[in-house]
Amino acid sequence: MKKSNNGLKIFFGIIAGIFLLGFLDYFMSFHTSAPNRYVPYGESSSQSGIIDENGLFDNDPQALSELVKRVKQCSANTHMNILIYLPSSSRKNYSDDDTRDFTANKYNEIFGENTDGLLYYIDISGKSPAYDDIAKSAGANLIYTEDVCQSIFYSLDQFLPPSYGPVSTEHIINTVNNFCPLVESYYDPDNMSGSYYDSTADTPVYVYSKGGKTYVTTSKPPATKLFICIIAELIGGLITLIMYLISKHNYKFKSKTNPGIYLSDSDVRFIEKSDTFLRSYVTKHRIQSSSGGGGGYRGGGGGHSHGGSIGHSGHHR
Repeated sequence: MKKSNNGLKIFFGIIAGIFLLGFLDYFMSFHTSAPNRYVPYGESSSQSGIIDENGLFDNDPQALSELVKRVKQCSANTHMNILIYLPSSSRKNYSDDDTRDFTANKYNEIFGENTDGLLYYIDISGKSPAYDDIAKSAGANLIYTEDVCQSIFYSLDQFLPPSYGPVSTEHIINTVNNFCPLVESYYDPDNMSGSYYDSTADTPVYVYSKGGKTYVTTSKPPATKLFICIIAELIGGLITLIMYLISKHNYKFKSKTNPGIYLSDSDVRFIEKSDTFLRSYVTKHRIQSSSGGGGGYRGGGGGHSHGGSIGHSGHHR
């Protein structure tokens, strides 16, 4: 009966330990995180619009004004900052990484870091092949996924000229007037999926949604943290079990025995041994230094470092 009671105590102790561990995992994952850096949309689309660096609309400012109005309306409809950039030939020699670096910093310069928005870079610089880029900031990363952006690119290819082809205002008018409805049709803040990690930012951050709210933090998403905790505990528990079974197999555990049965007190002697070091030696070596050096390179998944939480989707045309 006593052995049965001990077994029940051990069983309930294990169950209680599992529940306590689960509670701690949940609390650590969902109630502890770094500060949220996300900046909500300011209910203003004043900065949204079109930058015509190429000067394509210099002779038709009225057409440009109408396009800007459409972009601002799109911004108001989606509660996101939206900018369309038309680069000049001075950016013809930009690599794809240079373009991503430029669009990320241009977005942050105009709208600020960790704000919701898109910057659509339409490459009419004369580069071949042309490289169009959609820079996505904060929550836009969770809505306009890679698949969504590629779908937008392919839908707009029919309105844009080839890389070396001449560009007219009509090309851009048709592109913008189709880009805005596409952005609006995919906008669904209640259907944000997954998370995004910006490893190339000056301070790498995670973007995720929890309880209908967008988070931009240096902490991993709660679900990811919980998954890591559970996996680590399962691995630790498995290793402990394996070590216990190995020890049990190699050693027979017996109840303790009185050593007085085998030895008398007079037959036991303790001898203390010690090592005494009389001298110590220290060997010194000169470390050869090099006058060379140079700055380090910060690697990343394309592009250089930048502020904020910028993701990219690119497309060669």
